Amino acid sequence: MSRNRMVISMSISPELYSLINNLAKENKITRSELLKRSLKQYIASERRWKELRRWSKESAERMNIKEEQDIERIVDECRIEQNR
Repeated sequence: MSRNRMVISMSISPELYSLINNLAKENKITRSELLKRSLKQYIASERRWKELRRWSKESAERMNIKEEQDIERIVDECRIEQNR
């Protein structure tokens, strides 16, 4: 079975190369595999942060939060409600 692969060439510092090399050896994987895993994790993390920022913006709009004082107001309202 043939798999299509794309090749990316990049320059990195000797220090980063050494870190990558050592980590790959510690995990008994190739540098290529380490970098693929790292990029997948980075992309997944960026997607999660993007979704969190979108959710936060929507929540702030829904709760009419425009500045830090609005958050303090909501916290105070929740505390009052809990003490009833």
